[in-house]
Amino acid sequence: MIDELRPDPDDLLRRIKQDESIKHRGKFKVFLGMCAGVGKTYSMLEAAHAVQKDGKDVVIGYVETHKREETESLIVGLELIPRKVIEYRGNNFKEMDIDAILQRKPAIVLVDELAHTNIPGSRHLKRFQDVLEILENGIDVYTTINIQHIESRSITVNEITGVDIQEKVPDSVIDQATDIEVVDISPDDLLKRLAEGKVYIPGKAVQATQNFFRKGNLHALRELALRMTAEKVDTELINYKRDKNIGDVWKTAEKLLVAVGPGPYSAKLIQWTRRMAFNLGAQWYAVTVETGIPLSESERANLNKNIQLAERLGGIVINIINPDVVAGVLRVAHENNVNQIVIGKSLKGNRFRVLWSKNISNRILNESGNIDVYVIKADKSVHADRKQKIRFRLVASSLNDYLIAFGIVSILTLICFPFSHYVGYQTIGMIYLLTITILSLFLGRGAVIFTALLNSFAWNYFFIPPVFTFHIDRLEDIITLSANFIIALVVSILITRIQKYHAVLAINQRHSDILNSLLENLNKATSIKEVAAITRNELHHSFNADALIYLKEKDGNKLERRAFGNQELNSIKDYAVAVWSFTSNEVAGTYTDTLSDSNLQFIPLATVYGVWGVIGVHFLDKKAPSYDMQRILKTIYTQVALSIEREINNDKRVESAQMN
Repeated sequence: MIDELRPDPDDLLRRIKQDESIKHRGKFKVFLGMCAGVGKTYSMLEAAHAVQKDGKDVVIGYVETHKREETESLIVGLELIPRKVIEYRGNNFKEMDIDAILQRKPAIVLVDELAHTNIPGSRHLKRFQDVLEILENGIDVYTTINIQHIESRSITVNEITGVDIQEKVPDSVIDQATDIEVVDISPDDLLKRLAEGKVYIPGKAVQATQNFFRKGNLHALRELALRMTAEKVDTELINYKRDKNIGDVWKTAEKLLVAVGPGPYSAKLIQWTRRMAFNLGAQWYAVTVETGIPLSESERANLNKNIQLAERLGGIVINIINPDVVAGVLRVAHENNVNQIVIGKSLKGNRFRVLWSKNISNRILNESGNIDVYVIKADKSVHADRKQKIRFRLVASSLNDYLIAFGIVSILTLICFPFSHYVGYQTIGMIYLLTITILSLFLGRGAVIFTALLNSFAWNYFFIPPVFTFHIDRLEDIITLSANFIIALVVSILITRIQKYHAVLAINQRHSDILNSLLENLNKATSIKEVAAITRNELHHSFNADALIYLKEKDGNKLERRAFGNQELNSIKDYAVAVWSFTSNEVAGTYTDTLSDSNLQFIPLATVYGVWGVIGVHFLDKKAPSYDMQRILKTIYTQVALSIEREINNDKRVESAQMN
């Protein structure tokens, strides 16, 4: 476990690059509240005055006081950057002036209401995009937001309050915050403030308490805000442990983990973990470990179903590549500070356990350290089926492997028999041992075991005195025969492990090659057409798939009918699915649970600046992509989205330069 818990070099490199980029960016502090009226803007202004007393250069980029006297009094003494006037449909509107802020270049700028939608004609559609640009220029930002405006929480808020939240900020923006401060107030105190007219005018306040501001709603919103802050603190704790290479689990919060495989028993474990996590109010992970052993089509289909079940039930799915299942599971547990692992009950009667390894369940129990382990009993039918499959896998090899093994041992015996009087039967035994070592490189484990048994019988019957019998007179010959058989088994196990490690490295190398090739080519692209052509080429070469891309309109939020890529895939039916995927910002189409009769799978091309379009992927082999393939494809889609965003922004800059 010491080796397994060493930092991943790729992860270290990623974090180093991330740290380098953070050095040049401004710090991002978010004042988070459960809803309007809790005092977010007031707290932000108080914090601004405090840092100003320490000598920091603070300015107001945009603050909305809602004419609250206490809030307006705190503006005094802070420099206010004049707002930019933008004309829209015959009326003048005032928005934050980004250029004035960048030219002024203060140490800290205050930007209220992060989820605000800018007036058309502004540089960016959303205010959070203004903030990101300011941060990229090395200026610190203080901002405010309510929990209902964070995208991942908006659905829950809608279910609780019945209010459809229109203005949303992607979670990826909040994830960039260096500090989140919860501005907390009890529901009773907030309702008192409402009654006193400190949040809304009296008439509107009464209406608010009967709708969004019902006491039950406020309790739920408060819990959401506190939970999100706790998650942020937990993430910072995990990053700290990684930076300091601390492998021990700190039981600061309840977290569960379940290993997900292709077997039918995994579904029961996932459901049990979900129930346990719900009762504890805990976060839970579903981990898949790719060992390098190829799965059958039915096993891959079952694995995908189990992963989809975990995702539907709210689990965080993590895929890790490791030839040792136990080491992979425990590594994920330690890296994410998981303190409870759910496993299935050990199989009984496994006669091969001593030869191959300790049972997985027992190993987790023995090696989990201070992590609690829950052992769940399987149904008898599932238990027996799984037991039979495992026993078969231990000795599984193709028929050709067994025939090759039998043929080689037979030929070797015929060749060696005439020379046994000259070289000695001990030398023949070494030749048999060498043969097993060589065959282990090419044959499956079952065939290697078969070879070891054949060698033992052949050596005993034809070469060890008395010949043509299975009787052995000398004790040293019995020991030598037994030792050769055991050595043959050990060698086959070690070589099999090496092959598994090699398979894992090959998978990692393939993933790296695909992404490096894509990034290198996308960086050379100078137009949307080239981006689409490069994407199609990579999908066809690496995944036997084709694609087309729809983009959103330049001056609107609708999806263009025109497509880039394979025009033969551009049908009216599939375009309708693409529109749904773009509007909902969710995956749809074939091999999904939404509009699955489509010929394509549509994925939104989204960045932190919005959804730029969708990509429709057609899998030519008519097979659902494996989870591992989906993981790589997600990375590819992200890079394609970033490239499209870059080209669109380049086109805008060219058009702006031509107009000027």
